[in-house]
Amino acid sequence: MRLSRLLPHSLVKDFVSLTYQDAVKRRLVTPFIVFISFLSAFIVTRLFSYSLPSVNFVSLLIGKYLRGYYIHHFYFGIALLIASNWLSIVTNRQGPKNLAAVLFGFGLGGIVDEIGLLLTCTSPQLLQCNYGARITLDFFIIIVGAFLAVLYFMPVWRRLRRIASHTHGAIYNRIRRN
Repeated sequence: MRLSRLLPHSLVKDFVSLTYQDAVKRRLVTPFIVFISFLSAFIVTRLFSYSLPSVNFVSLLIGKYLRGYYIHHFYFGIALLIASNWLSIVTNRQGPKNLAAVLFGFGLGGIVDEIGLLLTCTSPQLLQCNYGARITLDFFIIIVGAFLAVLYFMPVWRRLRRIASHTHGAIYNRIRRN
């Protein structure tokens, strides 16, 4: 059975309009790319960190140079943010700008994934760090909310105004008839 038979046609049409094509039409491709990259990086790093907590792939890849140091992925997030900003400054072409958006999203995802660790480490003597701190979820929700506001505020606002005007018109007509 097709999805359009289960849901009202206007709801399906509204959902489809919130996709990439709508972002292209409204000239919001770069924030959309950053948002998808951010979500991907956050989810992948979170799943990887919870499923294999004792494995540090950076140490496996370049372990002979690190010799026992543990490199957290927020460092790579910072490096990706720097690279994306540099790339977006030095070019005007769309391809490198899209690459910069991807790098920025991945960097932001790597940093936000470890924000709880960064903010809960107390002192060098105690080193009581909480990777799974609640503040990480709070930051994630705030950043996702900001992205959704940038990407979808205007279409949702227009839809709400349309619904309100129809409702207002129906109420006004009903009052006039009585």
